Amino acid sequence: MNKTREIQVKGLLVQALFWASYCAYSSFIVNMLTDYGYPSATATGMMTATSVLSFIAQPVSGYICDNFISHKRVYIALTICALPTMVLLSHCLFSPVLTMALMLLFTVFMVQMPGLLDAWVIGLTNLYPGVNYGLCRGSSSLLFAIAAQAMGWVTAQFGHGARMWLGAALGLLSVIVAFTLKELPTRRQAEAAAGEANSRNPHGLSTGETVKILVRNKCYLLLLAMNFLLFLGYSCVSSFIPVLTEQLGGGSGEVGTVFALNALAEVPAMFLMSAVLRKVPAKKVILFAAVFFVLRLGLTALSANFTMMLLIQLLQGFSFAVIWPASMGYLNQIVEDGVRSTAIMTYSSVTLGVSAIFGNLFGTLILSAAGDVRMVFGFSALVAGLGLMLGVYGMARKIWK
Repeated sequence: MNKTREIQVKGLLVQALFWASYCAYSSFIVNMLTDYGYPSATATGMMTATSVLSFIAQPVSGYICDNFISHKRVYIALTICALPTMVLLSHCLFSPVLTMALMLLFTVFMVQMPGLLDAWVIGLTNLYPGVNYGLCRGSSSLLFAIAAQAMGWVTAQFGHGARMWLGAALGLLSVIVAFTLKELPTRRQAEAAAGEANSRNPHGLSTGETVKILVRNKCYLLLLAMNFLLFLGYSCVSSFIPVLTEQLGGGSGEVGTVFALNALAEVPAMFLMSAVLRKVPAKKVILFAAVFFVLRLGLTALSANFTMMLLIQLLQGFSFAVIWPASMGYLNQIVEDGVRSTAIMTYSSVTLGVSAIFGNLFGTLILSAAGDVRMVFGFSALVAGLGLMLGVYGMARKIWK
């Protein structure tokens, strides 16, 4: 096996096993809380609190990986810390204080990992151009789909605790494979290897320098602003789809089916995205996906029954599955090497963290006031529409590169 193929396989396995592990928490946390007596509004409010912490943690980790400690070491250390909190959570749900504390710890240790893994793999694609990021991410979606369906069944048969043990075991396998995956050098290591240890800034860029580089990048700011709005709407899927599923007569098994179908719908686009981006500019691909964000959220709000809602989630394959790898490819083009991990993890923080804060906050308020979760998805579609309009404005003003 040549080096490129070896990295492709190991990178694929690390990401896929991580996402299968993360599925045990992310896809079922709202159901787990409500099954233990927490009101839906309280459960989504707790998710808002963890989103705040995720927003803070991700750019910090990105800056550390760019300059001081490699992605590999950070990933291994934090994931190992996350696994006990995953198992303990299912045994501490009797106490809101302990539950919230463990959710916050899990957020620091594991919820920020998607952005870190993306930055690690994108960095490896620059060192080994034959490595396909979309293949890694698509395989992760495939295993996530299988895990979501399997974990829904495990939960229905054996309870939430058994699912969390299964998630921890998969996370441990991801760590084992991560030990064998190539380490991506930090800026300091790269300078030392190039004989530049005595350069103007041997310890990496300062925080201020890193922020200045990113703030001056208009394309990066436009992408952040547009996707903040799109993902503000999208964040309501993970937090409120379980509520809508219950409202339509489903339980944990049906929630697993929804998230399995979501992930399965991502696979074709993820696999094909590298080929698509070689022929179509990333900015056009991103705008194409934005249209389907709005369509998917609007139709979800109009779902009359569980079957209709389930089929609508197939639009995940034209929305999230397109915009995420396209945005990663676009970021790789417009951001320089020394701040790439910070840029990617800040992007992940804004789209999966800050957007989730406001999405869960507004969604919780709407659900509490209206009592109908469809109103939440109507609001989500409206906000995503604003994101689409911002992207079109950027195209008209030629801000996109």
